[in-house]
Amino acid sequence: MSRFLFVLCCGLSVTQYPPSLIVIRGETANLSCHFKVESLKYGVQWIKMKPEKQLIPKSSKQTVVQKNQTSSLQITEVTLEDSGWYYCEVNVLQKDPERGNGTELVVLGEKQIA
Repeated sequence: MSRFLFVLCCGLSVTQYPPSLIVIRGETANLSCHFKVESLKYGVQWIKMKPEKQLIPKSSKQTVVQKNQTSSLQITEVTLEDSGWYYCEVNVLQKDPERGNGTELVVLGEKQIA
């Protein structure tokens, strides 16, 4: 079974990884999104789902880096409030946006001893 969802519509595909990520409070979380798009005019945004959609704001704690057709979201010094579902959304002119399958970020309060 594949770990990634591959969405294909109208010349646009979005693959997001990892599907889930567990980090300890204070560490850094890295989420990635790879997309293939035929258009030269597109935009990428990261969204955190609460009950409603919330755009990830630019801040010193959250950094988005885009290179070629890959976008990465880095969240430094994560807190318990950073836990949740994150989605990469690619927008192309005159088409509905396509979203990755999402990454569930789980922030633990302290290291778990096995």
